[in-house]
Order: sequence, then C-alpha cells, then structure tokens
Amino acid sequence: MKNYINNIKVLFTASLSFFVLSCDIGLQDTFEFVPDVDLTDPYGNMTAWEFISSDVVNGNLSDTGGLIGEHFDYMSAAIEAAGMIDEYNAPNGERTYLLLNNNAFTGGGDIIQLITKSSSVAEGETPAQVMARADMDVLRTILRYHIVTTYITQTDPLKKYNLNYIFQTLIDGEDGRIVMRRDDRYRIDINRSPAPLPSSATSQYERVRDYNYVFNNGIGHIIADPVRNRPYPSANPN
Repeated sequence: MKNYINNIKVLFTASLSFFVLSCDIGLQDTFEFVPDVDLTDPYGNMTAWEFISSDVVNGNLSDTGGLIGEHFDYMSAAIEAAGMIDEYNAPNGERTYLLLNNNAFTGGGDIIQLITKSSSVAEGETPAQVMARADMDVLRTILRYHIVTTYITQTDPLKKYNLNYIFQTLIDGEDGRIVMRRDDRYRIDINRSPAPLPSSATSQYERVRDYNYVFNNGIGHIIADPVRNRPYPSANPN
C-alpha cells in the first residue's frame, strides 16, 4: 500500500514538473479598457445660457410644424427679454438651473398665461413676440425662482430618499424657498406634499423630467411646468 501511494506521489510530481517546464506562455500585456462611448459631459464647456440658446434646442420644428415641446425656444426668448442673460452666464458654478422647456410655457396655467393673462399664441407669433407683450416683472420673478443657489444632483445633497431638502432660489426670504425630495428610484419631485411649504407651493408641484445637464457654471434639470412658493403676482401685460 505504501509503495502504491509513493508511486502516485512520484507520478504527480513528474506531471507537475513537466507542465511547468513545458509552459512557455509569456506574460500578457497590461490591458487598458477604452469605452466605446464618450463619458465626458457633452455641454460641460458651455454655460447654462449657451446651452439654452443653442441651435441644438432652438429653432427646430416637430413633425406637425410646431415648436418641439422639449426644447427651449420660449425660455431663451424669455431670458433675453427679461435682461437676465448674465444670470445664466454667471461664473458661479454652484447653481442649479431648472430648465423650463416649451411645454412649461404653453397651456392653461403655464408661463405664457402667467405673464400675459392669456394662454393663446397667435398663428405665426414667435416666442420673442410673445415675450414682447409680457409683464417683465412677473417674468423675472418666475425665472429667478427657477435658479437655485445650490448645486443639486440626484445623490448630492439628496443623499437620503423620501427626505425633504430645503434650498434657496434667487428670490430672497421664505418666498424663495424650494423643496426637493427624491424617491428610491432617484426621481426628484419639487415642492411635493408633504413639504414645509404653503399649499400654494405644494399644489403646483412638479417632477423633474430629465436630469444632470452639466454646464461650466452649474447643473440643469428639465421640467415641463413651472413651480412656485407663493402665487406669482398678477400680470399687467403690454
């Protein structure tokens, strides 16, 4: 029995030695992973204004001949008419811009109605022409409420889900407060009840539609309806 075990040991040692001595495969070169997609921020070299006013999201028509709802023809015209280009070009990189797409301006109760007292847009009337008849004070107030003085992503500072985070917009005091809360799927709601805000705010809550447009002066998230704290002043249109 001992001789049998010794024979097995000798055979195993010989086989292992043969394998080691006959293996002439050299070391592989270090592998460097190169992703097939570009992971850089596509708008990282632009300011918020440069993105909002760019040809990428302006001047394009839908298949039905109207403005594309997800683009920013009205917002770019509004910023220019309100004289607020500098706010969207500001070098302060800690801001969050709530980007109001065309859908946020059209329809009952949306921005065009808030600034002109009418939701109607005449056939062929351009966004610039609509802004020419707007109450500029009300328009500036709306735009200022949609600029938050904190850089906000879905995880920072929104680290915990179902927890209200209070931020300040460019409107001073309590009327400029805005609340964001994310769920366990990282979807952000703005001013949604329950929140430490008046009912005038929570009744007009909105969920972010698209996230994390990184600019060189902040970050943007797209919404399709305006939000507020207190009701906006009644407009006196031109």
